[in-house]
Amino acid sequence: MRRFGLTGLAVSLAIFGAGSSAALAQSADTGDVDPMMQAWIEAMTPGPQHEAMAELVGSWSVTTTHWMQPGGEPQVSQGTAERSMIFDGRILEEQFHGEMDGMPFQGRATTGYDNITGRYWGTWIDSMSTGVTLLYGGIDEASGLWVMEGETPNPMTGGMMPMRIESRMDGDDRHVDEFYMPGPDGEMFRTMEMVYERQ
Repeated sequence: MRRFGLTGLAVSLAIFGAGSSAALAQSADTGDVDPMMQAWIEAMTPGPQHEAMAELVGSWSVTTTHWMQPGGEPQVSQGTAERSMIFDGRILEEQFHGEMDGMPFQGRATTGYDNITGRYWGTWIDSMSTGVTLLYGGIDEASGLWVMEGETPNPMTGGMMPMRIESRMDGDDRHVDEFYMPGPDGEMFRTMEMVYERQ
């Protein structure tokens, strides 16, 4: 049943897409665009936010500094990131390769802008987890930083815990991501810093 449900959803979306294409073709003949179709076109069309994300496409070297607890000794590692736009310029995808605690580590991030909600969103999955991190946000007007907030799986509690990422651009070829999560006292502290430099 589960497999059928997923397949059914895919088929339904495909049929809807085909129907949408037919409706668009018909409206093109008459010069009229159905309001529902117009809303769908606006929702699916990449805009300036997607063009801005495309500026991050390319190869990056990444220096990661990780703190296990506030005031603790940091661990520093090197990695690489390959970024590309997928789905015809709608989604920025990053494939990260590095190490964590001396072990090989792979991660994949996607970042998008939802024309419907007017929000940026991001996901993260990696080779040391079976869960997904989901974040929403955008430019913080007060600080000028790119701020994303959401939740990430917590293996210590078996639940989710809050996460915040603050990003700043140091020109076109360098940017810094700072990650914040709860410490032992429950207060948010900087757990990781990732410095990206374009190769």
